[in-house]
Amino acid sequence: MSGALLKKPLRRKPARSSLFVWAGALAAIVAVVGFARTFFHPLITGTFSAHPAVYIHGAFLFGWVALFIGQAALVRRWRLATHRKVGWAGLALAVGVVASTMVIAVMASRRIAAGGAAAQANSELLVIILEMFVFSSLVGAAILFRRRPETHKRLMLLALIGALGPAWFRFRHYFPAVENPVLFYSLLLADSVILLAIATDLRAGRGLHPVYLYAGGAMVAVHCVEVFAFPTAGFQFVADRVAGPLI
Repeated sequence: MSGALLKKPLRRKPARSSLFVWAGALAAIVAVVGFARTFFHPLITGTFSAHPAVYIHGAFLFGWVALFIGQAALVRRWRLATHRKVGWAGLALAVGVVASTMVIAVMASRRIAAGGAAAQANSELLVIILEMFVFSSLVGAAILFRRRPETHKRLMLLALIGALGPAWFRFRHYFPAVENPVLFYSLLLADSVILLAIATDLRAGRGLHPVYLYAGGAMVAVHCVEVFAFPTAGFQFVADRVAGPLI
């Protein structure tokens, strides 16, 4: 019998889902289009001027999107060792996203408060604090479950979805006629990506993953609190005591 016949057939590696690559591409499009009128176009035309912290903040946020796309592509190509090595850069980026977001939020809140709207400044800053708490929790959980890829990648996807809220909200500049843009863009449209991820799993016969049910459900619940409780006295009470001392 010839040696060729004794060779074992090559095993093909199972195909990886393309959901996370496409989700990263969608995130990049949303981020670029969302900030096109308020950042990219003025920046290109030389009419944009801001505190250096704003540029740093933008670099961290777009770096986070780029990292997600790159990491998803590495997994798709089965370059898992490289994926794990690069992944630790995500921790530094996540810290940068949170720190720069808080710096920008405090600066903006102080300007609003100086204009005589201290209550509004406190409430808006509390929203940012809640968002960064959710983002940090998701990223922290993703790191904790890094050896459980099915859980890890879904937590990272939720963190990406949550980070895009401000970009989605800026779509109001393109469609100003939309009533209640906070509800439509920041909640319904932004969080609808979770439904697409769930639908992809269901179509593949994987069922509803606990990450989407519990972590995703908690994230949507926080967003509902931000949208519906924002104008209430209870939210203002908490904002004055949590965010007020930072302004």
